[in-house]
Amino acid sequence: MWKEVNLDGEDVLGLECNGKLSKRDFETMHTWLDRELKGAEAKPALVIFMASFEGYESAAAMWADMKVDTRHADDFSRVAMVADQKWIKWGMKAADRVLGADLKWFDKDERDAAISWARGA
Repeated sequence: MWKEVNLDGEDVLGLECNGKLSKRDFETMHTWLDRELKGAEAKPALVIFMASFEGYESAAAMWADMKVDTRHADDFSRVAMVADQKWIKWGMKAADRVLGADLKWFDKDERDAAISWARGA
């Protein structure tokens, strides 16, 4: 499952991924991102908290994740990934080739630093 994380301000969006995500999770995430981006005057940053992310429920879920990534590849100024799983860090390197945003890894205890970096501080 995933949920929105309120980071106080319109310039940074936040979301948290927990457990194993399903195809439906990515479909609702995509809808949420579209809604949030629709009224944005400039490209916001995105902070993704993934310390409790365990992977995908199915290959269809992984495919849905890739579709969300490519659909929103140029929609963000910066993307901060907060996690400690090394396999996510490896996946982030692959995503960096697709995303048009600056992408940076933060360990799970660097939450505040990730938010500050996303805001451009």
